[in-house]
Amino acid sequence: MSRLLGQAVTVVGASSGIGLATAKRAALEQARVSMLSRSQSKLQTAAAELPPSVRTRALDMLDRTAVAAAATWLGEIDHLVLTAVADETASCAPVAELTAEQLERSFDKLRGYTNVISAVARQISVSGSITMLSGASALKPPPGFAALAAAAASIEGFARALARELAPIRVNVIMPGVVDTPIHQASRAETKGWAESNLPVRYFGQPADIADAIMAVATNRYITGQTLVIDGGLTRL
Repeated sequence: MSRLLGQAVTVVGASSGIGLATAKRAALEQARVSMLSRSQSKLQTAAAELPPSVRTRALDMLDRTAVAAAATWLGEIDHLVLTAVADETASCAPVAELTAEQLERSFDKLRGYTNVISAVARQISVSGSITMLSGASALKPPPGFAALAAAAASIEGFARALARELAPIRVNVIMPGVVDTPIHQASRAETKGWAESNLPVRYFGQPADIADAIMAVATNRYITGQTLVIDGGLTRL
């Protein structure tokens, strides 16, 4: 029997990439899936690949009024997965050239995650979980990634604090490396070639690989306050 049978799984950032792969995996495990993302049209296209019982709703995590309305729409939640991300590379710059706007945008993910969790925390089952995505730049930032590294590390600290504050709800972080998502669309061939030549696993990570890790953490009752690095060995180079 599936560990997610009949459970309510909410995925924010579900219209593509890791979020969509996670929604697919949860639906395959017979969960009741709710998919949220900024674009309703992209959500509808993505949801066409899933069972008709899957629900969709457009949501901007930075809009607290919209988040509050979405929380009411969602109802009870067993597992909350936060994968939403903008084009983070737009915030990359040497620290001497980093603009105030770029610095602010770097922390949009943390702000959005905070808005969603604060709105739905009381709706999450005591045996449930929250899983957030961070980024490998927290451990091995390349030049120009200072702001993004700080933002990624802030999500780890946030999760560790929530693991205590929201207990027994479990709170964890998944930290992907270079993964085949739309953020790499413009340079996919180059990135794939680099990954297959340089990563210890000689493999370009796929969204399904990260979704598998998310589901494993979400359904393991003995994991909380942890960061799981899924990077093909990137941070060991």
